[in-house]
Amino acid sequence: SVGIVFTVGLGGLQDARDTERVTNAERAFDVLAENYRDVLAGTPSRSTQIRLSGADMRAGDDVEFEVRDGDGNTTASWSVTSIVFAVDDESIRFVNGAVIRESRDGAVMIQDPPGFVGADRALFQDVAFKNGGPAGVGGERTVQVRTEHTSNPDNIGSNVYENTTDRELWIVTHNPEPWRTYYGDRGLSCGVTDLAGDDRDRVECELDGLDRFVVVDQGSITFS
Repeated sequence: SVGIVFTVGLGGLQDARDTERVTNAERAFDVLAENYRDVLAGTPSRSTQIRLSGADMRAGDDVEFEVRDGDGNTTASWSVTSIVFAVDDESIRFVNGAVIRESRDGAVMIQDPPGFVGADRALFQDVAFKNGGPAGVGGERTVQVRTEHTSNPDNIGSNVYENTTDRELWIVTHNPEPWRTYYGDRGLSCGVTDLAGDDRDRVECELDGLDRFVVVDQGSITFS
């Protein structure tokens, strides 16, 4: 009986430690999201330190965004690399300002991305990911994530799209539900399509009535 109590207790301590590491990462990614918004607002740069505490951090899969017109033609497209902090089957994912917590029970967006979608106009952010080190790191080290302002947000003429009625926003991702919920809560009609031969899904949201949208490319993000 002593052995059983010891084994169960040790497993419980490990689970508690893993949960604490993910919770601490969530707080750190909240800070990263705030620093990210500062850079989008014009701050030259921001750095965020994230302690791994035995977890892994890596450049994750891309999330692909696309705006299509009523004839199915692509008007604008951009791809965003995610940053992932992983502990066993739980992780925190940073995608272009959004923070998503993933577990065996599903995924939920805990920080919304910047930009907005209104009744007749929308603003999307497109920030480049430039890895300043290896593809992934682990152990007890501290990782530095740096965001930099790289362009003038007032100089976005080539990224302004007028008369954009009857369009769709497509998002290809491994975690469709947080994005479907986010845009659905903002009044868009969204569904999810299973992509055959791909382990990702596509979120499809109607942009009916949108007569102007902007895609802003004004920053870069690295970690090392």
